[in-house]
Amino acid sequence: MKLKVIILFLLMAICLSAQTASIETHAEPTTITIGDVIEYRVVITHSPDIEVAWPGAGAELGQFQITDYKLGDERDTDDGLKRREIIYYISTYDTGDWTIPPTAIAYTVDDSVRFLRTEPIQITVKSLLSEEDWARIRSFTEADTQYAGMEKQIAAGKALQMAKEELLRDVTDIKRIPRDPKFWIGLGVVALILAGLIIGYLYWRKNRGREGGIFSLSAPKVPPHETALAELAALLASQLIAKGDFKAFYSELSEILRDYIEKRIGVQSLELSTFETIQNLEESGFPLDDDQIKIVREILNRCDLVKFAKLIPPDDWHLETVEMARTFVEETKQEEPKLEEETPEEKPGDDVQNNVQNNVETLQPEPQRDNEERES
Repeated sequence: MKLKVIILFLLMAICLSAQTASIETHAEPTTITIGDVIEYRVVITHSPDIEVAWPGAGAELGQFQITDYKLGDERDTDDGLKRREIIYYISTYDTGDWTIPPTAIAYTVDDSVRFLRTEPIQITVKSLLSEEDWARIRSFTEADTQYAGMEKQIAAGKALQMAKEELLRDVTDIKRIPRDPKFWIGLGVVALILAGLIIGYLYWRKNRGREGGIFSLSAPKVPPHETALAELAALLASQLIAKGDFKAFYSELSEILRDYIEKRIGVQSLELSTFETIQNLEESGFPLDDDQIKIVREILNRCDLVKFAKLIPPDDWHLETVEMARTFVEETKQEEPKLEEETPEEKPGDDVQNNVQNNVETLQPEPQRDNEERES
């Protein structure tokens, strides 16, 4: 019977040891001044089958207020237990010796709730005032009964004044921070890039007007006569006449000729009437003879008759009128500068050789004359 009781107690002890839970508490620092923050740490080590109900920000810590808290992650210990820590950041604004009271933390095991209790920790809160300040306050309240018992209020006002003086102290002198060499290297690189951009921009502004240059934004201009001749060829190749669209054909022909007159001769024509265009040509000073002006007048008159009078032109007008325009363009186009042909230089002795050759030729008989004499 006694053996059974002993075995029962051993089994109960093993079960209890398997369901252990312990608590540790620490506070740093334990001596502070008003408003300083204390780190209050609570560490619980327990078996894996125990679930702890952490109190969080709702913990009651007596005179101390919780400003923040942080619950750490659960970690495994070497002996197979679980360990977790919570840190409370607490503070108080009353001087004196205070105690962080014991706090009960519940945990659950085998559907039963049990509690762990922290140990109390003594904290000393000192004033910002020195002993001399306190002596002056006590002497002031003892001398004037009106302020008797108001030592703490006066001390709080003095501490507030000291805090303001600390926060509103004079600005210190400017301190020169030495520059890193990399800063100057980078500044030099930026200056070189900016200088290159400025030089490139100035060079571009100077040379942007040159046609065909590397800084030119437009292609070299095509001579007006080349444009006009190409447009006349394209007009003949179009199907406007075959479609019977005479108005479009002669409108395009008139525009080609007027555009060429403006670009080559330099007088307005596109927005003017035929009469005004002929008048401008006669007054332009451009070397045009009467036949050329007559050709322009005939072409524009034909185009006006088809465009505005809705005349159906004869079949021989189409090619004839285009040919007249082409002739006018060819006769008035800008002549391209011709390169002077280089004459081969005569080498010394060439004159002698030429004289010898001429003499030889004069000595040779003429075969044709001999044949004529034989026939006679």
